[in-house]
Amino acid sequence: MDRERLQLLGDNLKGFLNSKLSRETLVFVFFIIVSAGFWLLQTLHEDYEMDLQFPMTLENVPNGIVITGELPERITVKVKDRGSALFRFYQWRHMPGLVINFSSHDHGSAYGHVILTHSEVQKLIAQQLQLSTRIVSIHPDTLDYYYTRGVERRLPVAFRGRVETSSVHYLENLVITPDSVTIWGQEAMLDSLTAVATVLTNITELAENLEQTVAIEPIRGTKIEPAEVTLKAEVDIYTEKQVRVPIVGTNFPGGYSLRTFPATAQVSFRVGSKKYKQITADNFVLTATYEELLALQDSMLTLQLRSIPEGVSQVKITPERVQYLIEQTEAE
Repeated sequence: MDRERLQLLGDNLKGFLNSKLSRETLVFVFFIIVSAGFWLLQTLHEDYEMDLQFPMTLENVPNGIVITGELPERITVKVKDRGSALFRFYQWRHMPGLVINFSSHDHGSAYGHVILTHSEVQKLIAQQLQLSTRIVSIHPDTLDYYYTRGVERRLPVAFRGRVETSSVHYLENLVITPDSVTIWGQEAMLDSLTAVATVLTNITELAENLEQTVAIEPIRGTKIEPAEVTLKAEVDIYTEKQVRVPIVGTNFPGGYSLRTFPATAQVSFRVGSKKYKQITADNFVLTATYEELLALQDSMLTLQLRSIPEGVSQVKITPERVQYLIEQTEAE
């Protein structure tokens, strides 16, 4: 059965190739191929512009030399040439690198700043191009790097920015790890620094613990390691609490004491859930001195807290004012 089908297919194909339609189709396809060839040749002889990216490499760096201001990883070059000349760039998987020889610019100083001018950069690029290829633009058009011979410091990291929580949370702890970094650079510059800062980082509406990587703000002419630190922000949720605090008098002479109505006041406040059990009435002090009472014009005392424990906010005293008496007691 399969043999009969193959035979039938062969007969049909043979008949089509011997037909007038077949000859006309082959002639049409031939002219299409010829036209495409002429179009391609014409296209390859026209001028085009193309962006090329060359990786940068700094070689022959001796031991003990620290590059404190790196070269860019890549340099972008816009070139112009015939399509046939630019076609080879499409065939390259990786562009050839631009190599800068460190020893050619090293003068043996403790530190240095090497600048490659536009003409020097253009010369490096031209070595990778054909003679007919014209350079239209280079970005960046100048290159520079810093180096030093082993001058380093260990400096603390300062967080630059703000961390804001949601209205029902508060920031319990903010930790940067590591808390210090190693920095290399010119000795005079390092002596002027007391810390290095993170990049500006603003966090808002934080409602749960956060851990994220934050970059160190680069300082031109220096190298910092590590270049990133970990920021950990721990938050807690606020809760409401009330305690009864006694009202006491201080600095009273012998035979006199303070009596208020009522004898205690309710102190309401907001505190984190982790400190809820730690904060009690003993952490608050409601007092009035004998001298303060003598200066009052009426029998009503406005209550004020002498101390507020850490982590407590939005404190409210009820009642705010109480009646009082300076009571004389029997001497012993």
